[in-house]
Amino acid sequence: MLAIHEYFDYSTWRLAPPSPEVAEFVAGVMESWRAQGGEPDIGLSLLGWLEELDFEIKSVRTIVDIVTAKDHVWRWPAAFLRSGVGRLVELGHLTSERGAEIARAFDAAEATPHTRMITPGLVEIIATGR
Repeated sequence: MLAIHEYFDYSTWRLAPPSPEVAEFVAGVMESWRAQGGEPDIGLSLLGWLEELDFEIKSVRTIVDIVTAKDHVWRWPAAFLRSGVGRLVELGHLTSERGAEIARAFDAAEATPHTRMITPGLVEIIATGR
């Protein structure tokens, strides 16, 4: 049996109300992954690949959460953003000044009680080999 959680639409990661800085960060992450040969929306290809490899798809569901900073789910994308800003600066996708602006904007949004985070769209696939 195989269980997979992969992104199918990374660009769903955003804040409500919208944050242009977080949107820029998400776009930068996607660009940096693709520049290194990765694909942020790889989940779109997995069902076909699994079927080609003779797996039987048992279940498929999407996972997207909408949470406040008080929710435990907020922690993993927040931690990724904080470390990821530095990585995008190292890779030359952001200047250090812009990285600091994005981090400050995220911190301010996180401190605002009514801010919600919409997490990157995941697909969960449960499959078995035949």
